[in-house]
Amino acid sequence: MNDKLIDNTIQDYSLRELQIYSSKILSVCGATNSFIKQFKADNDSHQFYKNVIKWYVKTYQKFPEEEPSFFIFKFLVNEPGLGDRFVMTSNILYTMKELEPNNHFIVDMYCITNKGTPSEQLLNFEDFYDVIDFFHFERPSTPIISNVIRDKWAVKEEKKDRRFFSKRKNTTGNVDCINYNMKNKIYEYNNIHLFKLGKYWPINYDKTIKKDIVTFMFYIKDDLKHAGDGEKWITLEQEKAFKRCSKISNFVRLKDLDYAKNVELLSRSSILIASEGMWTHLSRAMGVYTIAYTKAPAFIEEINYQGHFCSENFEECLTKLKEKCTNLTK
Repeated sequence: MNDKLIDNTIQDYSLRELQIYSSKILSVCGATNSFIKQFKADNDSHQFYKNVIKWYVKTYQKFPEEEPSFFIFKFLVNEPGLGDRFVMTSNILYTMKELEPNNHFIVDMYCITNKGTPSEQLLNFEDFYDVIDFFHFERPSTPIISNVIRDKWAVKEEKKDRRFFSKRKNTTGNVDCINYNMKNKIYEYNNIHLFKLGKYWPINYDKTIKKDIVTFMFYIKDDLKHAGDGEKWITLEQEKAFKRCSKISNFVRLKDLDYAKNVELLSRSSILIASEGMWTHLSRAMGVYTIAYTKAPAFIEEINYQGHFCSENFEECLTKLKEKCTNLTK
């Protein structure tokens, strides 16, 4: 649809139609300052309305007279865990696919900076396509509107104490975000299907690379730094037992803060052994046989049901690893 056709059609709208259509578009797309900024027209309200409508027509290849069906999802950029956000992104993409065609999708992206999160771990995306690319998911054909809601933590002096405070009020928390998406029954179904069968949205990586390594990643409990057992932490003694076991093959540790590198390493990996978390999600999504350690019964049941191996007994994990590595050499 060319610009001239769009401009000529919009020119025929009455002022009342311009107001109605532009207001409707802004209401469903999220009228945040960053979103509205792109339509500014030097205080010319008529041109502002036209700019909004033209953006809509160019985005969806249809005029606003044709009633759109919008579906909104919520996504927290920097919380909860990376594995949770990986799962949420996969579920959103599958839900969009099943709701096609003739529907439009908006993702409210809450870019909230948690005061306890190290700066090197914070993610900063311009739209939901950046999220998809970060996780190395294949891009969908579905057009997606991203409503980025930025929120920074500031520091102020109060009674000589440096305190953090949020400039945005009533920000959606992670539980509310998840519950909101679950109201969509297709999303809820995909979430159940993912955990039951390991049905992740396809990962974009080179599938022709030779499988020549075994990868690992553990959360290791150093009593000087960590209190309590946790569900996924292994002890220093268990780490030593793993190191003795890992001499039987070409073992490579995944990186702490390099997601792209870990995709590359897993593409070369025939086996991953790790504490249950982000990397056991990614390995299963990439078809890598996964051995996971956790004390959480729900994860143990799900991972084993999917044909991988998970146990709360670390020795059982090492036994399975030795069995799998032995089979590799046959």
